[in-house]
Amino acid sequence: MAQFFFHFFDGKSRSRDELGLELDTAEQAYLEAFGAAQAMWPELLAARSNPLDCAFDVTDANDAVLFRLPFAELVDACRRPSAPGPESELRQAIEATHVRAQTAKEGICSGFDEVRQSLQEASALLARLAKFEPARLDYRAAPAGRNAAN
Repeated sequence: MAQFFFHFFDGKSRSRDELGLELDTAEQAYLEAFGAAQAMWPELLAARSNPLDCAFDVTDANDAVLFRLPFAELVDACRRPSAPGPESELRQAIEATHVRAQTAKEGICSGFDEVRQSLQEASALLARLAKFEPARLDYRAAPAGRNAAN
């Protein structure tokens, strides 16, 4: 287990957490900070403080800041996206890339099929040529033999 400290920032000053909590992961520390922010929200409003100005700076035992949780994230977590956000743009980009990759794959497969067809045709032509090659060699050899005999 690790020690996490939740320093409160009210928009102007920072209050240090001297006790901290022992937790297994930073994710658990985030959930603790989020829950504490939810619990503090009505108290801040009652004290006429703007919760949107507040945040928790979560640090480790060496006082290194692991993350900052602005209380505004509580509001953001409640909002439903009204328009496609960056996530859907990313999804669209991924889908477009997938379509281009599929098209490229189909083109490559088609190219391989054409090469196979060409190789088959070339093999067939070479086989036909092999039948005529001995006759051609005999034809060439015959006139040369006649010239040598004459």
